Amino acid sequence: MTYGKQLLQYQKTNIETSSGVDLIVMCYEHAIRFLKQAKEHYERKEYIEKGKSLQRALDIIAELKLSLDFERGGEIARNLESIYNFLIKTLLEADINRKLQDFDNAVTILEELKNAWVNIPKNGMEQKGKEAEGKLDTEATASIKLHAGVAA
Repeated sequence: MTYGKQLLQYQKTNIETSSGVDLIVMCYEHAIRFLKQAKEHYERKEYIEKGKSLQRALDIIAELKLSLDFERGGEIARNLESIYNFLIKTLLEADINRKLQDFDNAVTILEELKNAWVNIPKNGMEQKGKEAEGKLDTEATASIKLHAGVAA
């Protein structure tokens, strides 16, 4: 088996054995990586690669938005939807208007979201199972909303 195939198998196994929270954290990590790559490509005037990286990040954010469970997530799910909408709109406008600082701002928001998910107590998630998915620390959520300029 070649290195590339081994890596793909490892990634597949990692995804298949991860909890819901771990998968969400992985999505944030990949979106952050793709946004950083998009900015780097933009700065090097590699516009085709910039477009590919930006599209990957936008696809991940859109998928996170589509996966929200409004019944179990309640207000937090609605707040996350607003944040995801804000990110998508901001990134599209940043691309059109060449506002690279907005790429950095989006990365900061995604890092805060990722950290909020990372800090969810693991034992609480295991005990409550599916019911606990979608819950974020309210203080972290408030910080994210303020940073993103999203009204409560």
